[in-house]
Amino acid sequence: INYANEKLQQKFTLDIFRSVQEEYEFEGIALGEVTFADNVEVLNLVEGRMGLISVLNEECVRPRGNDSSFVSKVNTMNKDSECLVRDKFYRDYEFGINHYAGLVTYNATGFVSKNQDTLPLDLSECAKKCTNDLIYSTFQNYGAEVASKSSKPKKPGRRGSGSLVRATLWTKFRQQLGTLMANIAETKTRYIRCIKPNTYKKPLMMQQGMTIEQLRCAGVVGAITISRSMFPNRLEHDITLDRFSCLGNSAYSATNEEKKQDDARNTCRADVEKLLFKLLKSMETVGDDGTVKQAYVTGKTRVYFRAGALEYLEAQRLLALGDNAVTLQRMVRGYLQRRFYLLWKRSAIKLQARTRCWMCRIRYKAIRFACIELQSWVRQGFAKDALMERRRCAKATMIQTHWRMMVAMVYRYNCIQATIRIQAIMRGARQRPIYREELKEWKEASLLENQVKMLQRRLEEAETRRIEAEKKAEGTVTETVVVYKEAEAKPGAAAPAAAAPAPAPAEGVLTAQQKTLMDESGKMLEYLRKEVFKLRSQNSQIRTDFDLLKENNQRLMDANASAGASFAALNQHAKQISRTNAKLMAEINQYKQQVSKLSLTQIELKEELKMKQATYIAEVHSRLQYQKTMNQIVDTIQGHCRDERLVDNIISMSDDCESDCMNGPSGISVMMPSRPPPPSPPTLLAAPQAPSSLMSR
Repeated sequence: INYANEKLQQKFTLDIFRSVQEEYEFEGIALGEVTFADNVEVLNLVEGRMGLISVLNEECVRPRGNDSSFVSKVNTMNKDSECLVRDKFYRDYEFGINHYAGLVTYNATGFVSKNQDTLPLDLSECAKKCTNDLIYSTFQNYGAEVASKSSKPKKPGRRGSGSLVRATLWTKFRQQLGTLMANIAETKTRYIRCIKPNTYKKPLMMQQGMTIEQLRCAGVVGAITISRSMFPNRLEHDITLDRFSCLGNSAYSATNEEKKQDDARNTCRADVEKLLFKLLKSMETVGDDGTVKQAYVTGKTRVYFRAGALEYLEAQRLLALGDNAVTLQRMVRGYLQRRFYLLWKRSAIKLQARTRCWMCRIRYKAIRFACIELQSWVRQGFAKDALMERRRCAKATMIQTHWRMMVAMVYRYNCIQATIRIQAIMRGARQRPIYREELKEWKEASLLENQVKMLQRRLEEAETRRIEAEKKAEGTVTETVVVYKEAEAKPGAAAPAAAAPAPAPAEGVLTAQQKTLMDESGKMLEYLRKEVFKLRSQNSQIRTDFDLLKENNQRLMDANASAGASFAALNQHAKQISRTNAKLMAEINQYKQQVSKLSLTQIELKEELKMKQATYIAEVHSRLQYQKTMNQIVDTIQGHCRDERLVDNIISMSDDCESDCMNGPSGISVMMPSRPPPPSPPTLLAAPQAPSSLMSR
C-alpha cells in the first residue's frame, strides 16, 4: 500500500510541476528556478536493481531464504540510501523507511512465505469453469492477459522461458501497478484530497496542527508552493476583459474599431494589455539593474498576476461596481415607486367598486330574507299536514305489525307442537321393533339362566343324596361288623343250641348267608374305597400333567413363532448381505483396474519429469546468464551515454525483453531486478495516508 502511495505521490508532484512548466511554455512565459520535494529515492529503494522487490524475490528463489537474511541483505546493499533507517534497537527482522509522509517501521516476519503465496494452476483452471459470472469473467480476462503476454513475437536468438520459477506476489503487484499507472496516464486526472479536521469527530472544530500535517503529507503544500512560485493568480483574456472593463471604458471602447481589422485573439490580448497597463501602472517596480518589472505578464490565452495585483484590481472593481450600483439603485427605486403609485391607484378603484357592491348586496339580502321567511311559513303549513298524515299511517302500520306478529307467533307455536308430536310418533315407530327384539333376547336369556340354575340345584341335590347314601352305607356296615363280633364272642352258648332242634330265627340274629354277604359287602366296600382313592389320585395327577402339557404347548407355540420371525429376518439379512457382497466385489475389481492404470501413468510421469528436469535446469541457467549480461549492458549504457532518450529507449527495450523472457511459451518465470520506470502523467483520486495510518499499516 505504501509503495502504491509513493508511486501516486510521485505522479502527483510531477503532474503539478509539469503542468505549471507546460503552461508557462505554452503561454511563452519564462519560468525561473523552482525547487520541490521528490520521492524518487524512496521508489529506487523499493523497486531499484538492488531494492526491496529484487532482494525479496531472490530470497524466495534461494533454497534457504528467510526473513532475517532478507533484512540483512537490504541493509547491506542499500547502506548508502538515506531513506533506509537502521536503528540499533531494531531486531533482525525489522527495518524502517522514510516515506514521503513520514517514517514507517516494518516487521518482515512472513515476508518470504507470503510473497510465494500464489494461486495454483489447478485452482485457476477450476475457476475458469465456474458457473458464477463474476468469477468466470475475472479468470477468463486473467487467462486472456496471460495468453496475450505469452503470444508476443519473440526476437531472434531468444529461447522460451520455463515454469520452474513462478512470478511472486510482489512482482505481480508491481506489474499490475505499472499497468494501472499506464492506464491512468491515458486519462485526464483529477485529484481529491480528504482532510480530517479533528480527532473528536465534532462539527465546526478545526485542529490546525493536525490539518497542516495532513496537507503536508498529502503534498498539497508542495503543490501550492510550485503553482505560486512566480504568478499566484491567472485569468483568461475574455474573463479579464469581462471583469475589469468597468475600470477602463475608454481603453476598451477604443479597441472596438481595431477588432474589425486584426485577428480576434490578438485583438483581445491587445485590449487586455492596454487595460492592465493603465490600471496597474501604479504597481510597477524598478529592479536593481534598472529594469521595470510590471505587476502582470500577458500570455497567449491568459494573464498572470504577481502577488497583490489581482487583489488590487478586485478592490478597484468593487469600488467601480459600487458607483454603478448606486446609479442602478436610483433607477430601480424610481421604477418601483411609479409601479407602487399605479398599484395604489388601481387598488383605490377596486376598493370603491367593492364598497358599492357591498351596499347593493345588503339591500338584496334584506329582500331575500323577507321572501325566504314568507316561503318558510307557507311550507310550514304544508309540512304540518303531511306530518299528521304520516303519524296516522305510522300508528296504523304499528297496529297491523303487532296483529300480524301475534298471528305468526300462534301459527309458529302450533307448527312446533305438531312437529314435536310427529317426531314422537316417528321415534316410537322406529324404536318399537328394536324394543321387541331386545325384550325377546332378554326373555331367552332369563329362560336359559333359570334352566342353568335348575340344573345346578339338581346337581347339588344329587351330590347331597350321594353323600347321605355313602354315610348310610358306612353306618350299616359298622352295625353288621359289631353284631358279627358279638356272635363270635359266645361259642358255648351256640353249641348247645345247635344240638337242640333249630328254633325259628329270632329277630336281630343274622344267618350264615347274611354274614357271608356282609363280609363280601365289607370287602367290596373296602375295595371300592381304595379304587376311588386311587382313581382320584390318578385324576389329580392327570390334571396336573394336562396343565403342564398345556403350558409346554403354549411355550412351544411362542418359541415356534419367534423362531419363524427370526428365520425370516435372518433370511432377508442374508439376501441383503449377498447383494452387498456382489456390489463390493464388482467395485474391488474396478478399483484394481484403476490402480493398475494409475500405476502405469505414474511411472510414465516420473520418467517424463526426469527427462524435463535436466532441460529446465539448463534453460534456467542460460536465462540467468542472459539476464545478467543484459543488466550489465544496460548499466554500462546508463553510465556512459548522455542521451536520455536513447537510454530510455534501451531501458524500455530491455524491459520488453525481460517480459518476453518471463512470459515465454516454456513456462519458466525468472525474477529480474527492476529499474525505476520513466516518469508518467498524473493519476488517481486516492491520497497518500498520514504517518499515523502508515504506522498502523
